[in-house]
Amino acid sequence: MILCTATEVTEEDINKVKEKTKEEVMQSKIFALSANEKQQVEILLTFGHYHDSISDEDLKQLPNLKWIQVMSSGIEQLPFQVMRSKNVLLTSARGVHAIPISEYVLSMILYFAKNIQHYKHLQKEKIWGYSEEVLDQMTEISGNIIGILGAGSIGSEIAKKAKAFGMRTLGLNSNGRSVDGFDKMYPINQIGELLPQCDYICAALPSNQETKHIIDARMISLMKDGVVFINVGRGDAVVENDLIQALRTEKITAAALDVFQEEPLPPHHPFWGIDNLVITPHVSSCTSKYIPRTLDIFFENYRCYKKKRFEAMINRIDFHI
Repeated sequence: MILCTATEVTEEDINKVKEKTKEEVMQSKIFALSANEKQQVEILLTFGHYHDSISDEDLKQLPNLKWIQVMSSGIEQLPFQVMRSKNVLLTSARGVHAIPISEYVLSMILYFAKNIQHYKHLQKEKIWGYSEEVLDQMTEISGNIIGILGAGSIGSEIAKKAKAFGMRTLGLNSNGRSVDGFDKMYPINQIGELLPQCDYICAALPSNQETKHIIDARMISLMKDGVVFINVGRGDAVVENDLIQALRTEKITAAALDVFQEEPLPPHHPFWGIDNLVITPHVSSCTSKYIPRTLDIFFENYRCYKKKRFEAMINRIDFHI
């Protein structure tokens, strides 16, 4: 049996899964299943985090579970100890976010370059704000340099779109290996050489020991005065108090954050009161095409699973080492 714990999956989607797999498919949280139903679950389709999190105890109740298909790229919150003991397969939907997140990043770059926030304020006040001073604050992004921290599927798609606007693209990854779409790559230990060159910096980093708090006061001091910073990766890449100080002094002239160390962002957090900061609630990956794209990955992986061609499964993750 296939169990889907994600509430975002519609009845129409569930019917499509039934049609494609010819399997019994249930949509439910694990705790709501009967003892007999828990025995039957072989495949789990889940986001595996936040509102759709899976605990150690949840998995212990599924004795015949063989494969987990995560419907997102993040796997940090999964109960790996129990998964190892059960020797389950794990696949993710890595790459499914690339198009919507890259569009979000370019929209924020253009939002700041064209000073849209200022004009929205003037519109609210019914002011026709045509002036040389304001016009001088509108810039072109063609010819500017964007530094993209993280050159995976998301970072590569951001670079591709930035190149279409005439930007020069610098990338950061673990070892500086060449990646399509980037004019130059840097290893993570040379981030200090990348940052001073950039007019825009976009963090699209995973969360690990190398990236945690990588954007701190020292790294910010290396950035150009007036740089724009965007974070669509993980909130813990940034030392938030250091970013707040940089925004208040306009060392960083503007920022857009879609991810935070604590989510939801608490009402008392100082980020809310910063005018040159755009806050979005972890929605940069949202798109009406998200579930269909994720299910396409699942269907291809299901085909491989049934043929026992596990090595051919898309985004298979070896977490046993």
